[in-house]
Amino acid sequence: MNSIRIILFLLFALPFAGCRQIFGDREGPESIVQPPDEAVKIIITSPEHGSIWKKGDVIKIKWIAPTIENINIQLYKKSTYKLTIAGNIENNGIYEWVIPDNIAFSNHYLFKVSNQKKSSVYNYSGTFAIQ
Repeated sequence: MNSIRIILFLLFALPFAGCRQIFGDREGPESIVQPPDEAVKIIITSPEHGSIWKKGDVIKIKWIAPTIENINIQLYKKSTYKLTIAGNIENNGIYEWVIPDNIAFSNHYLFKVSNQKKSSVYNYSGTFAIQ
């Protein structure tokens, strides 16, 4: 009779609790799946998506990337590379760019901010217009 109670207990308890909670052995990791490394990400906070700028305006490009030493900033029009705004600059979270007079009008510009040492770590700003 006791073995039936143990089996019933296990059948009902295991779906609600892990084996380690029932049988002990909590020394091992809770999960073998490693979380993504959030520290290598770049988050661009400015310019805002949909903002409109004119030639001669100063755009403050702002980002958050606490573990990266130096960054690159590039200008894209849709998915086409246009020019490097700044290369291998110190990561201080902000860069001011004066829009040159020779840039074409478009509603489809965006910045790419990337880790100078590891180019696979990057992010794009929202699209903005130069009119």
